[in-house]
Amino acid sequence: MASNKILGLIFANTNEKNLPELTAYRTTGSVPFGGKYRLIDFPLSNMSNSGINNIGIVTKSNFQSLMDHVGSGSAWDLARRRSGLSILPPYGEHSFSTIVETLFNLHGYIEHGDEEYVLLSPSDCVYNMDYSKVYSFAEKNSADITFIYTRRKVVEITDDFRCIIDTDDSGKVTKIMASPISDDECKLNIGVILIRKAVLMSLVRQAMSESKYSFVRDVLQKASDRYKIYGYELQGYCEIIGSVKEYYDANIKLMDRDTRYRLFDIRRPIYTKVRDDAPSRYGLDSHVKGSLIAQGCAINGTVENSIISKGVYIGEGAVIKDCIIMQDCVIGEGAELTNIVVDKDVTVSRGSKLQGSLNYPMYIAKKSIV
Repeated sequence: MASNKILGLIFANTNEKNLPELTAYRTTGSVPFGGKYRLIDFPLSNMSNSGINNIGIVTKSNFQSLMDHVGSGSAWDLARRRSGLSILPPYGEHSFSTIVETLFNLHGYIEHGDEEYVLLSPSDCVYNMDYSKVYSFAEKNSADITFIYTRRKVVEITDDFRCIIDTDDSGKVTKIMASPISDDECKLNIGVILIRKAVLMSLVRQAMSESKYSFVRDVLQKASDRYKIYGYELQGYCEIIGSVKEYYDANIKLMDRDTRYRLFDIRRPIYTKVRDDAPSRYGLDSHVKGSLIAQGCAINGTVENSIISKGVYIGEGAVIKDCIIMQDCVIGEGAELTNIVVDKDVTVSRGSKLQGSLNYPMYIAKKSIV
């Protein structure tokens, strides 16, 4: 794929209203995942691995940790004199209120380069994909808009990024729906769309001129009669993080080796900011089973079927089962945690007993002392 053909745009604050606990102090893109990654790492790595080297990250609030994480983009080979990585913060109270207004207000940035296409991506989707195949598919079919979709049952769509599509045998989109009309398996656009730049800006300007701000209803559905629209199926691993429960489930699924191999394909590595920690240390009485342990940890208790992030201390006699422990937490001696999502820098006092359930995992907020 010619790298100068596509401008990447990643929306860092995607779906925050459905993740209020995890995004209280950070963007969706900054949410930790899998013990060592952030959600932003997946769209960034997918774009970098596909040869897209001009990427803008759109953010509107709580973006300090995001900026610290992505830095100059060197971890994704995006620290370049030309193109590279740009952080696009808001410049007015309502400048990024909706996707339509965001794209309109970014017209200078979007139209400045000579790329022919724009690849729009949310930051709440975990998957590994070669976009060059999507580009080739779009070029082959002279597509103006190409939806990337996955097949799954959809009960409700709660954001303005995603829609349900129907396609014919050639992949041409025959219908775009803003919400599902049945509980059957649907073709759900994961929020990633490859669209010709001229088409995108024309549709956005028309919507703004009519004071219409729904990206799906006022932009994408309006395009169905005027442009060639196709769907491209993502057939690999894909998780959309739309709640704490879905976040918990997606992390726990990483315990399965086949799932990890599908997501972390050695041909398309997922990159992240490197933190130089010493190897993790395990006490003489520690017991670890079926878990992912990041570097820099001190494990002195029992850990089963859990993800332990960098710099976590687990005291003697502590028992951690089916938990996600984010970085730099301290779990006191004799504490027992089951089905818990523990955010960063939390201290769990010695002897504490906390239990959630598989259907309703408990969440402990960042920097709490319990």
